[in-house]
Order: sequence, then C-alpha cells, then structure tokens
Amino acid sequence: MLKNTALAAVMLAFMATPALAARCPADAKAIEADLAASTLSDAEKAEITALKDEGMAQHAAGDHGAAVATLAKAMSQLQMAK
Repeated sequence: MLKNTALAAVMLAFMATPALAARCPADAKAIEADLAASTLSDAEKAEITALKDEGMAQHAAGDHGAAVATLAKAMSQLQMAK
C-alpha cells in the first residue's frame, strides 16, 4: 500500500512539472506588463525586476518549483506596492 502511494506521488510530481514550467514565462510577462503600467519608485521596480530575473534564471535551470515561488513573491510585492 505504501509503495502504491509513493509511486502515485512521484507520478503526480512528474506530471505537474510541465505545467509549472509553462507558467513561469507567463508570470514573468504579467510582471513586466504590470511594472510598465505602475507608478512605483525606481527602487521598488528594481527589487521586483530582480525577483523576476531570479525566477526566470531558476526556470532556465530547471528548478520550476523555486521559479514559481520566486515569481509569486515578485507578483505579491507588485500588488502590495500598488
């Protein structure tokens, strides 16, 4: 029973990875569009841009879970700063 549960968890993780990978570029584009339309200070924009760039570097390295988390942090800061 435990083997079946572990196998199912591993299979779900592999199936979810492509979905996470496809989400990263879309999130980055949304961040860029929101930044372009925002009235944030240059310092705030730089901080959010750095997070976006870090997330895309993680995406490029294949660490999609970390990339999604980093991009979500950037999006959260962007929304809070508005």
